[in-house]
Amino acid sequence: MLRTPAHAAFTPPRIPPVAGSEARPLFSVMVPTCEPDEMLCRTLESVLRQAPARDVMQITIVDDASTPGLVTDLVRSVDCDRRITVIDHDRRLGLSGNWNRAISLARGELVHLLHQDDYVLPGFYARIARGFMRAPGVGMAFCRSRIVDAGGRHVKTNSRQQWLSGVLANWLPTIAERQRIQTPAAVVPRNTYEAVGGFRSDLCHALDWEMWVRIAARYRVWYEPRALAVYRRHVANETTRLFAMGAVWPDMARAIRINAAALPESIRDRSLAASVRWHAASALRTARRQLAAGANGAAAETLRAIPDLLDLIDGGLADRSAERRLAVLQMRLDDDQLAGRRAA
Repeated sequence: MLRTPAHAAFTPPRIPPVAGSEARPLFSVMVPTCEPDEMLCRTLESVLRQAPARDVMQITIVDDASTPGLVTDLVRSVDCDRRITVIDHDRRLGLSGNWNRAISLARGELVHLLHQDDYVLPGFYARIARGFMRAPGVGMAFCRSRIVDAGGRHVKTNSRQQWLSGVLANWLPTIAERQRIQTPAAVVPRNTYEAVGGFRSDLCHALDWEMWVRIAARYRVWYEPRALAVYRRHVANETTRLFAMGAVWPDMARAIRINAAALPESIRDRSLAASVRWHAASALRTARRQLAAGANGAAAETLRAIPDLLDLIDGGLADRSAERRLAVLQMRLDDDQLAGRRAA
């Protein structure tokens, strides 16, 4: 049973329909940017190599008040044909605000939000378009992802959801348990965003996961098992920054509450318990790595957030194993801090 009330009073921002009656492209590739570096060039090259004609694909950068001229210079270095439109803004809206601004500026039937440091592999748009053609009415489509480091070296490939491309079975409880989709791998019809609303501004890390759950609660979802999208994990990206701030786990707890409220009652308690257990175990693994690295301050923030995660479910569903591991790690942290004070 969900213990803590979800943030029911928050309404996701509205995404208005496309104005006008002119012909629309199939794809809108929208690239939200904020102080990008040369990784943006790799992102744009990956799209340009497989981009169909202008009337089939819109490619637009939506910049969130970066240093004047920065984005334009990077784009010109790879876009000799002036295929890419750059939309500058002088007022910074932040992560969710700029994502929603990008969706609102998309004119295509299908919207691909592609982050400034991620990229796609050959065949991505063709395979995703095929999914929408074969399953009309799906609320989104996504493919398997590769994860690379700052230098482009392979770290891992996401788990396969099924062996063959097609509509996913039993997807809602699966995605409600934990995040399984890297944002560059996902393409969402614009009319889906118009129906469910934009990304929530009260989430800073799990806003994409909450969106995928919100969509899965209302629509079927298409899956492409080929790994055709690449997520870049590096020290300068937003996820790394949020981990360093200690903001990730409280945000996860908030998202779990929101997601649980969106689930049918028949699966809510079971899905909630599975999600809490998975995220608590993940937080414990994170704290263990932080302690091993001597990052005691970060470990303290992580450990502080775990009781709030576990408190999302009632005592009958509580994870006693996680509680015991939390106590052991807290004792280790206390010992390390005491030793540090003595040494000082």
